[in-house]
Amino acid sequence: MNKQGNIKQSDTDQTVSDPLQIAKIGHGLTMDGDISQYYAKENVNPLSHAFSGKIAVHPGLGGHYVPDEDVAKSMDELSHQERSGKSVAYIHVPFCETHCLYCGFYNKPYSKNYSAHYTDTLIKEMELWEGRNIYTSSPIHAVYMGGGTPTALEASDLERILHAVRKHLFLANDCEITVEGRLHNFNEAKIEACLKGGANRFSLGVQTFDTEIRKRMGRVADQETVCRQLQLLQSYDQAAIILDLIYGFPNQTMEKWLNDIKIAQSLNLDGVDCYQLNVYGSTPLGKAIEEGKIEPAADIPKQSSMFEASIHAMQSEFYRRLSMSHWARTSRERNLYNLYTKGVSSGLAFGPGAGGALHNHFSINQPNLEKWTELVDNGIKPVMKLQKLSVNNILYKFIAESMEQGHLDLKRIQNDFNIDLSAIYKPIITQWERACLVELRDSKMVLTLPGQFWQVNLSQLLLHKLKCHLEV
Repeated sequence: MNKQGNIKQSDTDQTVSDPLQIAKIGHGLTMDGDISQYYAKENVNPLSHAFSGKIAVHPGLGGHYVPDEDVAKSMDELSHQERSGKSVAYIHVPFCETHCLYCGFYNKPYSKNYSAHYTDTLIKEMELWEGRNIYTSSPIHAVYMGGGTPTALEASDLERILHAVRKHLFLANDCEITVEGRLHNFNEAKIEACLKGGANRFSLGVQTFDTEIRKRMGRVADQETVCRQLQLLQSYDQAAIILDLIYGFPNQTMEKWLNDIKIAQSLNLDGVDCYQLNVYGSTPLGKAIEEGKIEPAADIPKQSSMFEASIHAMQSEFYRRLSMSHWARTSRERNLYNLYTKGVSSGLAFGPGAGGALHNHFSINQPNLEKWTELVDNGIKPVMKLQKLSVNNILYKFIAESMEQGHLDLKRIQNDFNIDLSAIYKPIITQWERACLVELRDSKMVLTLPGQFWQVNLSQLLLHKLKCHLEV
């Protein structure tokens, strides 16, 4: 999901305040051609110590800002151009009923009074580009309503939003329509409203079933309630149901982590996502740890062992791996939005703080709810910042997408993009092979299990090296 905020990675010392740069945490990479800056540590346990820490949240290179005075004109021009290829739409709901301690994306406390007004404005934003080529030229393959907590909205407004999506956007026949949320207060009325609106996938932030950890992290429902709500949602049998689990919480032992996975598997859901905890300095959790009020989160060696354990646990039950963190049990789970948005796709964006990608540009909406509302009411697409990306962005995104799948097909890239990555990357791949992070199989660079844990680092390093070769 595209989100905004001020974050601080637990294993770096660099704060990111620019919403368009949130994907990247600096690594001190230079343009001087020093090849050693891309190397991993050797003669160490590669799973736990190949690098000192994660160097990025999501791999990416960014671009150049369009001057503020030219943003509106540029967006208007982009809206008249035709889309092609895979496309997604993201709807950002900024409200949360409570602030979970670990969350770096908390924006606006929810009040019932906000729901209808926000929904009215969101639909107005969808209507701004009605009939333009950016809407009509090509189908949308995945819609994601994220946040925040979309399920905090009132049932009638959830249904109104989903109906508006179907009315105003050109959706593919098999479009994946995801509603993200929490099980707390996700009652029958809201579930049925989402289904009536056409939602066919629910992504639910369980994070952990352990009641003690849940309470300490600011979660409301206990384990029994969570399981009961999941079973209620399953009883409708009309949509894919996916839950998120997080490893690395303070006081989360390996036993508790494996028990979380075991409980998730016992529920026979369509998919499970296993995410690594990032501790952001601006969050309540980050502050509490710094002040000594809460025990530190798991360090990188412990997190890496939990990552390894999750892979073995999911494979032992024959889950199908869709990407580094996403697992499917049934054919209902496709994970299209997450796959497409990390790769070569166009993205329409709606709601305060939503990010989108159109014709080699990346935009982010005004995150302030009141300012966003004012702009939309005045008939203005509420984009706060716009970046023009590199002419090589499609190549960069293809590499990032491939790495998310666990491999890089060097021969295919040479055929499709007419560039010999084997030559450019040879010393890096050779060193990573020695460090046990990758294996070279014919023309494919395949990530080992340690390489999968460090995939974000490897992707960011490959992108930076290629940029130095092509653009410097």
